[in-house]
Amino acid sequence: MKKIIRLVSIQMGAVLTDMLSLGDSRKKKSKILGYGGLTLFVISMSLLFFMYVFMISEGLKMFDSLDIMPTLMMAITSVIVLMTTIFKIKGTIFAFKDYDLVMSLPVSTTGIVASRLLLLYGLNMLFVCMIMIPATLVYGMKANPSLGFYIISLITLFCIPLVPIALASILGTIVAYISTRFRHRNLFNIIFSVVMVLGLMFFPSFLGDGGQEIVDMSRLLTNQVNELYPLARLYTKAVISYDIWSLLIFIGISLGIFMLYSLVIGRGFKWLNSKMLTGGTRTKFKMGEQKVNTPFVALYKKEMKRFFTTPVYVLNTGFGVILGTLGVIALVVIESPIGDYFDISFDIGQYMSVPEIGGTIGVLGPLMISFFIILSSTTSASISLEGKNMWLLKSLPVSEKTIFFSKIGVNITILAPLILDLILLLLVMNVDVDQGLIMIIVGILSTIFVSQFGLLINIILPNFNWTTETVVVKQSASTLVTLLGGFALIVIQYLLIGLIQIENMAHIIYITLLLIVNLVIYRILMTYGVKKFRGFLV
Repeated sequence: MKKIIRLVSIQMGAVLTDMLSLGDSRKKKSKILGYGGLTLFVISMSLLFFMYVFMISEGLKMFDSLDIMPTLMMAITSVIVLMTTIFKIKGTIFAFKDYDLVMSLPVSTTGIVASRLLLLYGLNMLFVCMIMIPATLVYGMKANPSLGFYIISLITLFCIPLVPIALASILGTIVAYISTRFRHRNLFNIIFSVVMVLGLMFFPSFLGDGGQEIVDMSRLLTNQVNELYPLARLYTKAVISYDIWSLLIFIGISLGIFMLYSLVIGRGFKWLNSKMLTGGTRTKFKMGEQKVNTPFVALYKKEMKRFFTTPVYVLNTGFGVILGTLGVIALVVIESPIGDYFDISFDIGQYMSVPEIGGTIGVLGPLMISFFIILSSTTSASISLEGKNMWLLKSLPVSEKTIFFSKIGVNITILAPLILDLILLLLVMNVDVDQGLIMIIVGILSTIFVSQFGLLINIILPNFNWTTETVVVKQSASTLVTLLGGFALIVIQYLLIGLIQIENMAHIIYITLLLIVNLVIYRILMTYGVKKFRGFLV
């Protein structure tokens, strides 16, 4: 047991180092900074969730539906654990970077499997606590329950992620294993994962016909959650009604499913890892015509290849683009004769209770397009993903400016469909020309901003000693700072719209500000960024 705990401690330290880019996880200073930074992050996100849940509780209390809040929060937490864990399986349980090193340690296979599962459980418990503890406190403030509510909530807190982890692990394992049977396994992994996530997001919309009032919709959603996830019903009875039998059954089922999953994974651990690490069958190599490209084009192609061969990279930075494109396509179909033919056309303005929907999109459109673009920064991880091969990139006879432009070019390329979607949306919704032009300019400038800013932050906060690409792309300090910087600009944009009564004037001021910010970032990137890049020792 001591070996397992020690192994979990080392692995958790490595994950913290990857997340916060703090260097050697074995150093005491790095550990202190790592756990301190993690604590600060957890507290900050918990406060954010507290405010979010508090606003939800105000609406539920207004319609006398506060009793459904614990169930909804538990269901939301389970879905988040499910969706995020699917993409952590490969790199945490299977095909992790230091598999050969870990397997050579004087620890049994059972011990190694247990340590990896505990690591996965620990990472998910962070997110569970950040959501459920604020939700519990808010419900306690609003409903004034007895002490039993807090005791049962604390007990069930540790069981909430068990079943979602098991289900996500099974799905993630299936995706990872099936992808090894294909030559273009990364492409299959990306497509299958996107389809699966979209299915999880939109499947509930096909259940039931909903209601018109908030109360009816909330009750309907709760009933659907209970039908789809029976553990939610047990959780509700245990937490709200203090039903001890429901509590024991909830704990028993959660632990039972997780233990059963652990036994199955333990038996097939080596076999599945060998399958996932060996790769698929390749066709016979044939020498073709060799093409010569400029340094920029060659580096750009290399970056694009890296992007599309890293599924978690595509899903994390490109999912907003996918959702935006699907939304616009659906809107075009609905508003076109095709929608009439299939009897799916409807008055969007009436459906959204907004008489002048085109004018509303013209006013709030720049804010919405900025939000989608800010979520898609490939450059915030592009330097770190070079890893220990950074020396190879630095040895090329090309300027730092060319290297930077190649990475920025990939981000612009990935976001280009959103600009095209925007133009198509403007045509369909009959937005005024001036408002449409403002939206396009904001979209272009926001794309340039997130591409440049993400690269600059990643140069300032690089991480070349990562163990999994997932940590670099989704959980690194560079990614977090880039996201927060983008959100700061969105807040400024929102404040300008609220403070200045003339909407177009507010957008023009924001465009001017964004242009200045882009010019400043470019200048810093070409001076300080180049100097810092030259000093990298990998």
